[in-house]
Amino acid sequence: MFKSHTPFSLLTAALLTAFGTAAAAQSQVSLYGIVDTGFGYMKSKGQAGRVQAVNGANSASRWGLKGQEDLGGGNYVKFILEQGFSTSTGAPQTSGVLFDRDSLLIIGGKWGELGFGRSGSLMGTTGYYGQFPRMGANPMQTNFLDAALIGSLVNSGMLNNSVTYQVSPVKNFTLTAQYSNGINADSEKWSKNNHFYGLSANYKTPTYSLGAIFTVIQYRAAGTYNGADAKDTKNLFLTANKLFGDLRLFASYQHVWNSRNLSGGPNAFYAKDLGFGSAADVKTSKKGFRSDTFVLGANHPLGGGKIFGAFKWNFGKWEGDSYVDGADRNGNRWVASLKYTYPLSKRTLVYAIGNYAKGHGMFEKAEVKATRITTAFGLCHNF
Repeated sequence: MFKSHTPFSLLTAALLTAFGTAAAAQSQVSLYGIVDTGFGYMKSKGQAGRVQAVNGANSASRWGLKGQEDLGGGNYVKFILEQGFSTSTGAPQTSGVLFDRDSLLIIGGKWGELGFGRSGSLMGTTGYYGQFPRMGANPMQTNFLDAALIGSLVNSGMLNNSVTYQVSPVKNFTLTAQYSNGINADSEKWSKNNHFYGLSANYKTPTYSLGAIFTVIQYRAAGTYNGADAKDTKNLFLTANKLFGDLRLFASYQHVWNSRNLSGGPNAFYAKDLGFGSAADVKTSKKGFRSDTFVLGANHPLGGGKIFGAFKWNFGKWEGDSYVDGADRNGNRWVASLKYTYPLSKRTLVYAIGNYAKGHGMFEKAEVKATRITTAFGLCHNF
């Protein structure tokens, strides 16, 4: 026996069904970010100390948009647009670039995720694919100058024109492969663009983490610090951390072949800085730096907050051409760091950071940056 339906009830049912289907298909979009600001005292060798504003000392200030849509069958598409900025001036982190930290479109499912666009490299801290934070590699958990991992380690910075594949074949284990068809631009034919290749593996549980990253930068186009025929930069990074009660211990090691710099970000040291000739001269050298860096650290709850400590030691050698007679080709630089954070709420904390860095050998040519005291005191809010 069939029930009768009025035209009104049929129309209402159709509208409700259509509305429900449309709502289910809508992308879930959210706004997020970090605002981090404070002040600090800096004292470099040979210079007077100064007090100044610091931005993003604990965590880089940023804002972003992200969204995801279910495609059915366990598949989805999502986007990430993330922009860094200075809290003191409101200026973008990278001049002339909108969404400088991430500009990604990602399709994923049970088979993994495939991402396209501008991205932080595997060998770094920035963005969705930066592996240092994913592996929990930095015992200081901070972005501040010498305390940051890239304050001593060579990183690969940002990648334009990148493709990244990430998959977790078994529980707690993640593999990530990354390629850039032109780190800055891919306007030339394939053989004339610089390329990036990277692979990382991470096994992570709540109590311990093991990670490895290997990357290659292939030079085919001349840049600010390299010629078009420079030897490939190869970078190997190994890291581990483990929780013992409330104490977490960290250890990492990095070996780099033919790098065009030592350390990274605002801490980068180039051949021109370390006394091997002018920028125009040293960029023509086919070989670059060879370096080894060791990181040891720990953190532990203290007084309602948490205390962090780390010691990083870099040994570097310039294996390229020197245009200065008798230049010291070897050097080492170490950094000792301490940090304390205290939460005011689930989203807001106050922090204090202190570093002492000392450079020897070729680093003495850039002693203003190589040997210094840096401190920061500030407030960090997540939204």
